[in-house]
Amino acid sequence: MKVGFCCLYGLANAGKSTLLNSILGVKVNAVSDTKQTTRENIQGIYNDDDSQIIFIDTPGLHSPHKRLGQLLLKDANYAKDNVDVVVYVVDSTSKVNEVLCSKLENLDIPLIVAFNKIDICGFERGQFHLDGYKKLLPKAEFVEMSALKKIGIDTLIEKVKSHLQEGIPLFPKDQLIDHPTYFVWAEMIREKCLNYLTQEVPHAIHVQIIDSKSSEDSLTIYADIIVEKRSEKAIVIGKKGQMISKIRRHAERSISIFMGCKVNLELYVKVVEDWRDNISRLKEYGYQK
Repeated sequence: MKVGFCCLYGLANAGKSTLLNSILGVKVNAVSDTKQTTRENIQGIYNDDDSQIIFIDTPGLHSPHKRLGQLLLKDANYAKDNVDVVVYVVDSTSKVNEVLCSKLENLDIPLIVAFNKIDICGFERGQFHLDGYKKLLPKAEFVEMSALKKIGIDTLIEKVKSHLQEGIPLFPKDQLIDHPTYFVWAEMIREKCLNYLTQEVPHAIHVQIIDSKSSEDSLTIYADIIVEKRSEKAIVIGKKGQMISKIRRHAERSISIFMGCKVNLELYVKVVEDWRDNISRLKEYGYQK
């Protein structure tokens, strides 16, 4: 059996988290158009008859903002240098990133370029960008794909497998990620916040699961939505509680699908001033080990 680690690496919003969710066949982490959606290295465990591939979804590369941003960037670069294969996920609709290519061209680890979003790119623009990447990364392998439409997923997996060694599985076959279930709950709540809130508020949000209670046919989850300012708290709650109700309703639906039972969410919004720049808070919330 082929066993190994594969890093999903690239700029923010290139589609890394969508790709991981498509590979696993279930949503395990937040997806949105907001930068820093992925906040830590998440190991998604793919199993088939002849392989176990641990895909590491990394925070998108960005200009770091506050101490949290610096930690995210450090995590992404560490993961890239400690795996068997690197999959560089690029947005085919965006211009070629020459700076990042220059950092990857001499990589000692096998490099696969996942040329993503081909379903919305257009042939001429896509071919122009693809030729640019092939010129800058001549040793890389390429897969044209759409993570959202699940185009090219099987081809990508086979290319990753070709670079792995025979080994013993590292995780049980029924385990999807290296994080506990409550992490997925928090991600699904945070995703709704990212999708429905605007401007700078999503960057300041952390979701913390406080408790959960199960009955015969339902699950009740208690969670805090943490922001940095009172003004942000007001935005999350919304006029007459409309925004928090919308977040709760849609998050309940996503978690219910994931858990296979009825889910009730009890959400509370708390202000923790400047938590993204506070070392003790970052440790408490799991961002700094």
